[in-house]
Amino acid sequence: MTSPNPRDHAAPDPDPHEDRRGLLVLRPSPAERLDFRVSLTGTAHCAIDAAPAPATPPVAVTPPVAVTMTVTYVPDRTVLDPAAVPAYMAALETTVWPGLEALGVAILDDMNNEVVPRWLRVSLRAGAQAVDLVDSQPGWIDRRGLTVLPASAPSAPSARAEGS
Repeated sequence: MTSPNPRDHAAPDPDPHEDRRGLLVLRPSPAERLDFRVSLTGTAHCAIDAAPAPATPPVAVTPPVAVTMTVTYVPDRTVLDPAAVPAYMAALETTVWPGLEALGVAILDDMNNEVVPRWLRVSLRAGAQAVDLVDSQPGWIDRRGLTVLPASAPSAPSARAEGS
């Protein structure tokens, strides 16, 4: 008879994104039946490893750079509290990112998992580089043209609703 392996009953490893995602404070959408667009902007100083070596963890090779993030989304059942943006951006500063694209994917995943919008665009700019990522719920159709409106660019962490 073999002794039981304690790992067989161990709790699963915590989600490494849980702490960061927990900073995204949500409120009920004021109008679930309507499509409208919200834009939130913030800035973080993130360490971006421009050329990570294969199979090694990223190492900051440059000092942190200012990254401007704009998250634009069409909410479904919840909206993100704009007051949560600064703390969320600060949490992004605690990781060395293997590229601006990886940072964008992390933000997109966080927003999709917590806010669950109908449509989402994450735009990042750091120096001369810009990255845009877009996702939407399956089957959602933009009947009002909200996804093709010019980007809103609030100057400070804020929210702006458009459409209806």
